[in-house]
Amino acid sequence: MLPYPQEPMLARTVHALPDEDALPGGTVYEPKFDGYRALVFVQDGWCRIQSRHGRDITASFPDIVSAAIECLPSGVVLDGEIVVWGDDASDATELQRRLDGDVPDDLMASHPASLIAFDVLAGAGMDMRNSPFRVRRQALTILMDDLPAPLHVVPQTRDFHEASQWMVSYAEAHVGVEGVVAKGLATTYESGERGWSTLRIRDAVTCVVGAVTGSLRAPCRLVLGRAGADGTVEIVGCTTELTLPQSRRLGAHLERPHDDHPWSDLAPGDVPGWPAQERETVHLVHPGTVVEIAIDSSLDDPWHQPLALVRVRPELLATETGRS
Repeated sequence: MLPYPQEPMLARTVHALPDEDALPGGTVYEPKFDGYRALVFVQDGWCRIQSRHGRDITASFPDIVSAAIECLPSGVVLDGEIVVWGDDASDATELQRRLDGDVPDDLMASHPASLIAFDVLAGAGMDMRNSPFRVRRQALTILMDDLPAPLHVVPQTRDFHEASQWMVSYAEAHVGVEGVVAKGLATTYESGERGWSTLRIRDAVTCVVGAVTGSLRAPCRLVLGRAGADGTVEIVGCTTELTLPQSRRLGAHLERPHDDHPWSDLAPGDVPGWPAQERETVHLVHPGTVVEIAIDSSLDDPWHQPLALVRVRPELLATETGRS
C-alpha cells in the first residue's frame, strides 16, 4: 500500500475547454464538484482520509470511513472530492462545519457526505500512478461498480459538446458543480503537478486575508491580498460586510499577526474599493487564511468596489492565491 500521506495531482485554471485531441492520448471531461479534495486510504479494516495538504480529516467523515471499510478492498488509495449534500445540492457551509469538528448524528442524517472518486492511486497490490489515466479510470470503474452511496465515481465524457453543455446545465441547476476538468487519457498521475485543466462556471478568485475590521474572532470586513511572483502579498481589495455565520466561521481560522507582516503601515485609503463612509479601524491578521471571492471578470476593474465572500478555503496555501 502507498504510505500516508501522498501529494495529490493538481489542475490549472484555463479559460476555454481543451479540444478532444488537445491532451496526450485524447481528452476526457469530468464535472468538478464544489467539495473538499481528499485522498482515501483503506488497509486491513481501517480507513484514513487526508486533505490536499496532508491534514488528517478522517474524524470529520465517519460515514465515508464506514462505507470505505465495508465496500473497498485493502490496499486501495482513491483520489476524489468529498461533498456534503443539502437540499438537492452540495452545501459548502455544512461541509465546513464538519471540517471544523462539528459532526453531530443529526447533521450526518440531514446532510450526508459523499466521496465522488475520480482517480485511483493504488489497488490490487499495485502502485498505479505510472499507469495511463485510461487504465486507472477503467480500474476505478471496476473497483466501484454498483457500490452504494456514499461512494460514487465521477461522470465522464469524451464528447467536447457534451462537456460544453455541462457548463450551461450545471450553472442553471445550481447543484454545486464548479466547472469541468479536462484530462489526457495517456497521462500518468504526477503528484504535485498541475497536469489537469479546469474551466470554472462561476467567476471567483482566491485571496489571502491580511487584515480585518471588527475583531480577530468576529471579523466584519476583510482586506484581501494575492501572492506575487516574488513572494510578496499585494493588497487587491476588500469584501462586503460579512454575515454573522460567515464571521463566526472565518474567525475560527484567523491568527494574530507575526512581527514581519507585509502590511505594517496599512491604512484604509490603501485598499482598492474601500467604502468612503467606512470609518472602522483596520486590524492586521497573519496573512495565511485563504478565502474565495465572487468577482465579475467582465469588468475592467472588478476590485473598485467591495466583493462578496463565497467561502473559506482552508485546504489552500497563501502562496497559491497568485496562480491562475
